[in-house]
Amino acid sequence: MSIVREGLVKQRTWSEDELAEARQLLELCDRFEGLSLKLDVGMLRFREGKETNDFLYYEDGKLVGLLALDELGAEDREMTGGVHPEYRRRGIFSRLLAAAKDEARSRGTERLILVCERFSRSGQGFVAAIGAAYDFSEHRMVLTDFKERGGYQERISLRKAGAEDVEDLAVITAMSFGHSVEGSRRKTLENMAGPHVQYYLGKLGEEAVGCLNLYEAEKEYGIYGFAVLLPYRGRGFGRQMLEQVIKEVRAMSEKGVALEVETNNENAIGLYRSCGFRETTTFGYYTIDLLK
Repeated sequence: MSIVREGLVKQRTWSEDELAEARQLLELCDRFEGLSLKLDVGMLRFREGKETNDFLYYEDGKLVGLLALDELGAEDREMTGGVHPEYRRRGIFSRLLAAAKDEARSRGTERLILVCERFSRSGQGFVAAIGAAYDFSEHRMVLTDFKERGGYQERISLRKAGAEDVEDLAVITAMSFGHSVEGSRRKTLENMAGPHVQYYLGKLGEEAVGCLNLYEAEKEYGIYGFAVLLPYRGRGFGRQMLEQVIKEVRAMSEKGVALEVETNNENAIGLYRSCGFRETTTFGYYTIDLLK
């Protein structure tokens, strides 16, 4: 006999029926406000069950609220979610957030980063109500019309990276994004342990000059951590890396390709547009300090 769920539920792993419920809820939330929530059902499917990262809320046996934490990160954890439009203004997301805070604190997490679309009236209202501090914004860009340039005088090679490349990846990431090498090394190793993340290393001859990682979601591949060392920028290496990874994705799958870029990074936005990417929405990132 199936158990009817009610109230707050902490979830570690997902059945196919539960994933179908989550997908239905998220699609409803998206349609209601014309959004694109940054929550992929494929991420939920890959939960290994080692820790609680998902918080659900049921009324009358129906899933009406969902909040999910990113599995990556130690001090910081991104989170997002939604509540059924007919069940809003009942404190459901506040209860989900309170449970997520308690769980995150118990694991030593210092900050939760709430991801909310710029055009979500309900989301922006919630952010203001809880006093989360705005950090930065990113455009989500989707590849719509791939434009390969080719004809490069200097050629860069891009290959899949493994454990032996972690130091190169960490140094490039740290120098490009202003992080510590130690923190970048730790995050790279965490990401590599996941079943759906593949790192790539760009090399000019024997010199490691750039990197990126490819995340396989349910409906698309996401390009993350894309970086080229400063002395090698402006020479077409970044575009070559993008072209090569896009061609590899298209050779193995019919899934789309997407990425995110800070709204003030005009050079990167110009590069992505020239390759055929187009903005589809904008995410704001809001910090909740758990140490206060």
